[in-house]
Amino acid sequence: MNWIVRFRFVILGIFVSLFIVAIVLFSSVTINYDNTEYLPKDRPTKQALVVLDEEFGINGYAEVMVTGVSAAEALGLASELAQIPEIQRLDFNPASADYYQDDSALFQITFFEDNYDESTKAGIEKNRVFLDSEDYYLGGESVLSIRYSEVIQEEILKILAILLPIIIIILFLTTSSWIDPLLFLIVVAISVIINMGSNVFFPSISYMTHATCGILQLALCMDYSVMILHGYRKNLNSQYDPKAAVMKAVKESFAPIMGSALTTVVGFVALMFMRYEIGFDIGVVLVKGTLISLAVALLLMPGLIIMFAPLIKKTEHRSLIKPRHRIVKFLFKTKYVLPIIALLVISGAIYLQSKNTYAYGEMAIASESGSVSESQNQINAVFGNRNNFVILVPRDEIAKESQLIQTISAYAAAEGITAKQMVSVTMFYAPFTESEFQYFLVSYGLEEEMISQMTAIFGLMEMQYGQTAFSIMEMRAFIQETLLLTNEQKAALAPFLSQISQTEALLVSENYHRLTLTVDLETESEATFEFVAALRTMANEIFLDQYYLVGESAAIYDMKEVVEDDYLKSTLITIILVFLIIMISFRSLSVPIILVFLIEGAIWINMAIPALTGRNILYIGYIIVSCIQLGSTIDYGILYANRYLDHRKTQPVQESVFLAYEETKTTVLTSGMILIGAGYVLGWASTIPSIAVFGTLIGRGAVISTILVLFILPQVMMIFDKFLQKTTIKKAPKTKI
Repeated sequence: MNWIVRFRFVILGIFVSLFIVAIVLFSSVTINYDNTEYLPKDRPTKQALVVLDEEFGINGYAEVMVTGVSAAEALGLASELAQIPEIQRLDFNPASADYYQDDSALFQITFFEDNYDESTKAGIEKNRVFLDSEDYYLGGESVLSIRYSEVIQEEILKILAILLPIIIIILFLTTSSWIDPLLFLIVVAISVIINMGSNVFFPSISYMTHATCGILQLALCMDYSVMILHGYRKNLNSQYDPKAAVMKAVKESFAPIMGSALTTVVGFVALMFMRYEIGFDIGVVLVKGTLISLAVALLLMPGLIIMFAPLIKKTEHRSLIKPRHRIVKFLFKTKYVLPIIALLVISGAIYLQSKNTYAYGEMAIASESGSVSESQNQINAVFGNRNNFVILVPRDEIAKESQLIQTISAYAAAEGITAKQMVSVTMFYAPFTESEFQYFLVSYGLEEEMISQMTAIFGLMEMQYGQTAFSIMEMRAFIQETLLLTNEQKAALAPFLSQISQTEALLVSENYHRLTLTVDLETESEATFEFVAALRTMANEIFLDQYYLVGESAAIYDMKEVVEDDYLKSTLITIILVFLIIMISFRSLSVPIILVFLIEGAIWINMAIPALTGRNILYIGYIIVSCIQLGSTIDYGILYANRYLDHRKTQPVQESVFLAYEETKTTVLTSGMILIGAGYVLGWASTIPSIAVFGTLIGRGAVISTILVLFILPQVMMIFDKFLQKTTIKKAPKTKI
């Protein structure tokens, strides 16, 4: 490995070049904000979205509530907003309490493009500009996705601005030279930027991956550089040649660095087996980041140490973390008490975490956060929930479509569910009496003058045909063909006919009719999931799988079914792989049992806390954090177990405990505090609920794992020392993390 030192300037030039290229590429990385993209292709929602896009296109949706306006003022605002080019349709009916009440007006906006398109973003911005002088609130799926795209880049910079000083302080406290933190930050910065810039080679990465993986890479992979520098200091004390000390440090650190990286990577690899493919998205980026960090640490860090060796020497200071004999004595005195307490806590946590209530979509967590969803909560407080569904049914099945509408209406009435709106092309073919026709015109949002004109047309048709009921399509044909109306009268009715044609175009495609349904249910709840299941059952009984259901709640329902299966699979893969790695590395059966149980216990405690506080936990965060916490923080336990068993070759139990503790506590504290800081800063600073929850789980999990490794593991090793000796075939080689 002498070539690493010999060609240190060439290596530095290569990595600096890659760093610069990655900075340039970073802005070109495509960020995906649509979680339905990660559903398996065989899920009903995924299939339905494909058909909807082919037949009708997928439209963005937003809601605007304007307060302190009269019905007439609201109607004027609606007319002007509808002129925004990006808006395909604006629904507002001042006569309906679903659209106007208590001096508040609700405009429901459908955009030409989907929620994530730049055109939709432009339309929302024009809404904001137009309503700048009004007291208004923006909500809906499009607003949420646009909000995320607006804040995610600035939040990453904000999080780094808070986190970096914290990391620097931690490094100053745990290193022996004022220049050490600079070396670590150079290596980590190059690693993280190269990883994030290289994401440009993927078609896209999720917003959660983009916001969290760089922070996690920074927190998880600094250990590799720490190992090399600690090895350098140890070897420099015995020989004053920096080059020789560095090379020896690299050789001694290579195996433990690879072992540490491997246990970290397997946690990420397990995520890649999830059917909900956001796991693969996060897993593959973190695996890539870990490998890049590994390469930069092994290839660049030795050269940097040589370059900065004089400064390292000149800026040395006493270690601020000194041996604490009282802590080790306390561990000896309580070697049975603390493990029993820990076992009881873990046992209680296993029970409590089984009582967690989970959220599967963003909005359920957002509603608790009071941040991104504040406007949506304000709208819902006035007008209630508006949960939208789209059902695609075969075009030539009008009778069955009417049957489905009646079945849904009957089910909703029986279950006490308010169906706020149900729009289908069948409403244009169903015969109306005059009173029913007038109600339809009012609910359709027509002005009084147009309602009066259409009512007069109804009277003409009654006189000509001697009937008392007509469909909208029959009335349209009458207006177009009758000689009883002058051209001027027909022209006056043209807006109504145009509106009917536009609505029909939105509801009819080459192969399907689109039925839209709005109900007063939360986006995510047990009642909502029951309604989704009932919708599918009703549609299936009538159309025999020849239908498609689309809606945010339907997507979350599918997500729920997928990720619940993913949890057991990803957790078992992580445990089995980590267990095998530790077993092979230590040539021991007992060491992996102790370490895996201890860190898995930390995970159970971490996940039991939401049950105690009564808060929902995001299920996808539960899966991802479980894998990451096991794969990364078990390194702390591996480090201590390795040093303990190494000293047991020549030392008694208590002396081995003391030596192992003193040799590992600084590294465990350094790594643990950085991960704790990264997690909690992410949780505190992010306004995106899923990312904030993810960060808090990571930070809290690191706290618990660090405490168990520093205070419980040494005692467990003492208690089971004889068992360890008997079940370890060959002691592990010397390693340091």
